[in-house]
Amino acid sequence: MEDETVDRTDLMFGIDELKEARPGYDQAQTYYDGKVPEVFTSARLRRALAAHQIDFDLNFAKTPVNAVAHRLKVASITSPDDATNDLISKIWQDNQLNLELPDLFRRGCEYGDAYLMVVPVEDDAGKVVRVEMFYNSPQTVRVIYAEDNPRRKAYTIKKWCEGPYHRAELYYDDRTERWTTGKDSKGDKAADWTHWPADEEDPESWLIEHDWNEQPVFHFRTDRPYGVPEHYGAYGPQNAITKLQATHMGTVDYQGAPQRYALTETATTDTSDLEPGDFDDDDWPPDDAGTGPSDSGDDSSLKAGPGEMWLLRGYKAVGQFTAADPDVFLDPIMFNVRAMAQITDTPLRMFDPQSSQRSGESYREEDGPYISKVENRQTSYGASLHEAITFALRRLGVEDPVVTVDWVPARSVSSAEGWQTVKAKIEAGVPRRQALMEAGYRSEQVDAWLTGTDDAELQRRVDVLASLADSAQKLGAAAALGVITSEQVTALMSGAIDDLEALAQAQEDS
Repeated sequence: MEDETVDRTDLMFGIDELKEARPGYDQAQTYYDGKVPEVFTSARLRRALAAHQIDFDLNFAKTPVNAVAHRLKVASITSPDDATNDLISKIWQDNQLNLELPDLFRRGCEYGDAYLMVVPVEDDAGKVVRVEMFYNSPQTVRVIYAEDNPRRKAYTIKKWCEGPYHRAELYYDDRTERWTTGKDSKGDKAADWTHWPADEEDPESWLIEHDWNEQPVFHFRTDRPYGVPEHYGAYGPQNAITKLQATHMGTVDYQGAPQRYALTETATTDTSDLEPGDFDDDDWPPDDAGTGPSDSGDDSSLKAGPGEMWLLRGYKAVGQFTAADPDVFLDPIMFNVRAMAQITDTPLRMFDPQSSQRSGESYREEDGPYISKVENRQTSYGASLHEAITFALRRLGVEDPVVTVDWVPARSVSSAEGWQTVKAKIEAGVPRRQALMEAGYRSEQVDAWLTGTDDAELQRRVDVLASLADSAQKLGAAAALGVITSEQVTALMSGAIDDLEALAQAQEDS
């Protein structure tokens, strides 16, 4: 075992931090995956559902996560230097960032935290030839921030199991430390851990020094210093929905086959002509002795059909119990869905697309908090992504890279009302660039449109777009009334757009 004088303070503190945070991340994953069990269910119903591996879960809790993650799309990562742009393209292709980044962003929304590892890969001469970028879960990785400056990363710990061993790595600004436990050791005590050489022939290779002056781990988070799952506020409503849905399903049998009762006269119990159940003995499997009807087995005299007469000897009255009204469960479920939408700043229509039919302006008003949340995530995640790409470029030899990360807008104008609003803003004196950016278009897009375009031409283009959107809206209403077919609307709009594109191209060529 390693000398007791070896300092394991950071290692054990990091392990404790991981252990303390793990239950929260596991809970976030459970709610996102829809694996939360019903609360306070009857033991009988729980056993019946578990025995048949049946669930009736309505997993609404994942919607707040997906609603944000689906809007986090990187439009471009660029540099004013062509050589740097080529390196960025290589990094993007080598690491399949078109697949890696959406998963990273979704996990960041699910857990509140996600980590992107950027590992330089060297050739035999020690030259960095590429970098590997991949997602790591906050269940196994955690950045430890400095107490005196919560924006500075003191170090990062990564801990995992490898067969009977526990492994750990500590990442600092100037080095990486590798640690391992003995076989079948739990790793709960400092004495369990010893150095883990990267090269068996070099005992000192457990310590890997470098001159990066930064750590190869980048933290994507929804809050600081550590994030909160996007669906954290949905836990309570989801518990209620799971309870209501399971209980509702428990009453469905009573709605399909109501429970009945029969009242007998005093001292009269002759029921030989009546089968008390809906099924006779032949309906029951022969190996289920004792589980079928317990009457005499005579054929029932109660036959349905025209002219049939029912004779009930010995019974004073019959009836059936009223099954639970489905609205008793469905109405509270929808209440909890609405509560979930409000708590998580997620538009209700993302839980229920048929919830309402309102104007575009009403939707924009409802989307305000949600769009602000998405834009905040773009700002936070964009800063971390910028740091990761810059770090990768530096390892590839670019000394002082200039990088810009652009996102697909969280919201852009596409309706007639929206373009009329843009037009009204410009007419009221709002600068054209500002009006277009408020419409949801990126600054570089607007700059490209405005380059070489005078005010009169820009005004004409805005007017054309507003008119086109207005025409599309009116044609859609006409199609709904049956005045014109949807095929004719499509043909008219396609022809108009083609003509406008041809006209624009002709003006640019001239």
